[in-house]
Amino acid sequence: MKLSREKILRLSHLILDHLNKDEEIEYYADPQEIRQEIVKLISDEMKTDEAIDALVRRKIESQKRTIQEGSDEWDVLYRKYYEEEVGRHRKVMP
Repeated sequence: MKLSREKILRLSHLILDHLNKDEEIEYYADPQEIRQEIVKLISDEMKTDEAIDALVRRKIESQKRTIQEGSDEWDVLYRKYYEEEVGRHRKVMP
């Protein structure tokens, strides 16, 4: 899923608002710095997701026979390869 810059910023504000409301969470950095770090984390995860998607698609395309995108077989292979690659590349698990 791709998110616009505006949606990422909105999410960062919502997350920071949630952190501010949680009495068990205490932070000492400037809220703007924290929000910027949240934006960076979301953006980095989205880039990682795009890279994983491209890698998985290349793996499927490299099969000996053509597998039609959208077919049951393609979907099964995509999920299988995607999970394998997520395990290798992700910092934050979904």
